[in-house]
Amino acid sequence: MPPPASPEPAAGVRVPIPRPAWAVVGGALALTCLFFYRAVFSAQVFIARDMLLVYAPLRRYWAQRVLGGDFPGWYAFDGLGQSFAGIMLSAPFHPSQLLGLLFSTGVAMKLTVLACPPLALLGTYALLRLYDVPRGGAFFGGLAFAFSGHLVSLTNNLAYLLAAASLPAALWAAERFLRVATPARAAVAAFGVASVLLAGDTWSYAFANAFVLLLAVTGRGALRTRVLRALGLVAMGAGLAAPQLFAGMAVFAHGAPGASSLEDAQRWSLDPWRLPELVLGPYLANPAVERAVPEEVVKPLLSTGGFSTLWTDSALVGVPVLVLAVAGLMFIPWRRWAPFAAVWGLVLLLALGAALPVYGWLHDVLPLWRPFRYPEKLVAHLTLGLSLLAGFGWKALVSSEPRARRAAWVAGGLSVGLLAVALAERWGAVWSSAFVVARWPQVPAETLETLSHAFSDAGFIAAGLALGCALVLPGLAGSWPRAGVLMALQLGAAFTLNEPLYILGSEELLDSPPTLVEAVREHAARTGDSAPRVSSRLQRFQLPQFEGFEFQDSVALMSRASLMPDTPALWNIGAAGAYLPAVSSRVKGLQLDAPARFTQLEPLYGVRFSVYTSASYAGLEPKPGRVFARDEVFELVLVEHADALPRLFVARPRCVSDEKAALGLLGTEAFRQGTWAAVECGVEPLPASSEAPLTGRVLIERDTPEHLVVSVESSEDAVLIVNDAFQAGWTASVDGVPTRVLPANVAVRAVAVPSGRHQVVLRYRAPGVLPGLLLWGVTLVGLALAEGWRRRRSPALR
Repeated sequence: MPPPASPEPAAGVRVPIPRPAWAVVGGALALTCLFFYRAVFSAQVFIARDMLLVYAPLRRYWAQRVLGGDFPGWYAFDGLGQSFAGIMLSAPFHPSQLLGLLFSTGVAMKLTVLACPPLALLGTYALLRLYDVPRGGAFFGGLAFAFSGHLVSLTNNLAYLLAAASLPAALWAAERFLRVATPARAAVAAFGVASVLLAGDTWSYAFANAFVLLLAVTGRGALRTRVLRALGLVAMGAGLAAPQLFAGMAVFAHGAPGASSLEDAQRWSLDPWRLPELVLGPYLANPAVERAVPEEVVKPLLSTGGFSTLWTDSALVGVPVLVLAVAGLMFIPWRRWAPFAAVWGLVLLLALGAALPVYGWLHDVLPLWRPFRYPEKLVAHLTLGLSLLAGFGWKALVSSEPRARRAAWVAGGLSVGLLAVALAERWGAVWSSAFVVARWPQVPAETLETLSHAFSDAGFIAAGLALGCALVLPGLAGSWPRAGVLMALQLGAAFTLNEPLYILGSEELLDSPPTLVEAVREHAARTGDSAPRVSSRLQRFQLPQFEGFEFQDSVALMSRASLMPDTPALWNIGAAGAYLPAVSSRVKGLQLDAPARFTQLEPLYGVRFSVYTSASYAGLEPKPGRVFARDEVFELVLVEHADALPRLFVARPRCVSDEKAALGLLGTEAFRQGTWAAVECGVEPLPASSEAPLTGRVLIERDTPEHLVVSVESSEDAVLIVNDAFQAGWTASVDGVPTRVLPANVAVRAVAVPSGRHQVVLRYRAPGVLPGLLLWGVTLVGLALAEGWRRRRSPALR
């Protein structure tokens, strides 16, 4: 697509940063402050959905462990425990984690989110400048991507936002290395590619490597040389990302995280009826109340595989971006843009997910594709492609006045078409009849009218923007006022349509424990339970409204109050259910394949409490336990399971062949009471137990997430049951002699102990992290030595 690049300075020659570059950086920061003024100029923090449920608990845990002198390996607060590094979303090796050591959790996350728009803008700008796109066009492409609907909506999901924002800079560094290969450029490019994975998004990392190869085969120069450099860069990026990469691969090898089926993988696909959002913006959203697309609209109208919310509430790219992208396609030779158009066309087909068979074909043919899920995440890459194409379109227009006039006519025609669509809906309800009524025949009249007016209003606004482009494009070359107006049209549309959608809340939500958490903590302090676990049993609930609070504030308050995973982790309370992706395959299998059975077995796994709404608990017979505490404000009850087993106890082993055989035993009284345990003994059976009553005592000497020391006293040979998830990485010893860690009761761990008194030690090392760190060190040292050797050979280039 891009023309030949202008000659670059000799490799290694230091060139002072020109004054315009500082202006670009200042502009990126200023626009971020303007766009996110509600966050910048207030004490509120980003608190929507996964920011509360996932990232606040994970990032607080990381900071607490590091400040305590440890590095987190095991995370005990989700799904009976799982590998912290293997979660991926935990991003334990990303530099942004350091903010958590200096600031509170909410502020650290806010600063990370606010760093993403400048990073996305500057990375896109730098990438376009490599291809001689004028500064105005490069800056336009950058702001188009940074403030697109998808990225603004991703302020509720830190890992995916950070990865998407890092991608343009990674591609910029990669292209510089492909042109002039030096160890220094290799290190910068490798770190750029690795940073996408270290942010916590395996999908964006996979696509980043694919895009590097695409740059290699489509760029000018010796194809073989560029491909070899690209392959080397992929390898070096994997080396710098190795600690995270190997940890994730270890979890995948032992349990296949992510989607369990094609249907699960495609549950969040881009609905084809949302494609007009690329031009019109989030016309289904309610920016004044929900700051999102309401549930009563999502469920009957859009295909989300059962979810009542959208992955992102806006896919807006903008009329000016699309006009310039069309100009790029019109005036750039097809041999240059055809490969890119084919790739981004495939990205669009994949993003549509369940609406087309393409995603399913890859799921069936490529086993490594199966862990990826939620095709709508690919909208970030689609948006980046359109933003880059718009930058090239700008370059094409400023180089030729006739081209600019032709593009203006295209914009004028688009304006007429959008105006016709808007009028057809306002006067004839064409769109609402074809889309809303056809999919939702029982739609309330008031809702139908609201949706119809929102669509037609969006059409009128888009028609006005297209008309503005038609007026501005002629004479764009050399006219900063016209360039400024074009940027203002794009930024104004993004601000008007996307800005209301990002959600803020009080940081007190992360610090002040709700009523039921206080009750659990008091019980744990009284009984000495160091790792209390709860289960949230809410299916449907009536969301209370509080004066002075927005709708999303109420959602966050209810999430905390009902102890939804993983909010209890903010107060060191575990969630029985699995919400995070590195969960043990055994726990995941129970939860997905036999959810009712898993609920019944939770007390067996040490789950002491469950949360119900007052109404749902009243309708249960028999009652699952007594009411231990109430939250009158949210109409919730905390139910205690009196038969919950302790986290550590000794039991008689019953050797079984596999998980299925173990599950068949767990319903009997002796196993539910912890007298017996179903243990998968393997090829070395455990000694048979007698019929005499078993007496035993367990004393915890040391209890940290990765190191457990227990004194066990048993009247005969038995097993120590540790009610934490069975997962690779755990080792055990009895009196200093290594022994096996065995699966017990389907999902947890057991260690065989002889009769008498013994010391049992269990240790955890996250699989893959140590070899990953070694490879990271080798890669880093190798690049440093290579650069030093190069500079020694060419001292004039220092």
